[in-house]
Amino acid sequence: MESNWQSQSLEELEDTYWQEPYEVNNLIQKVLALRRTPLNRFSTEDLRLMISQGFALAYLVPLALERLQDNLFVEGDFYPGDLLQSVLHVDIEFWLNNRSLWHQLHRLILNRAYEVDDKGINTTAFLELS
Repeated sequence: MESNWQSQSLEELEDTYWQEPYEVNNLIQKVLALRRTPLNRFSTEDLRLMISQGFALAYLVPLALERLQDNLFVEGDFYPGDLLQSVLHVDIEFWLNNRSLWHQLHRLILNRAYEVDDKGINTTAFLELS
């Protein structure tokens, strides 16, 4: 990736520009707006939302891991650790194809396993990939 990739939007990075569909709900509006937003402007909630929908994981998971490195229980709009929960539930195929990212997250949660468990964050499916 280019050194300035975080200053670009997903549309620019993927060179894919989505058209607005005929029927638009709040989620679709938010996703379309986020695809046009530079990644370095994403809030924790923006990352949580897009990752939970499975969008652009190759770009968004590394950004999420940076935030989780700083604060494992960083909070979007729902509860402390909601970003972590979203990242842990990323499709298994992504983790199988991105083992270095898996190892990075694995280290983060193992170092604080008691706290993760205490907050009720489910790591089972993620840890089964080891």
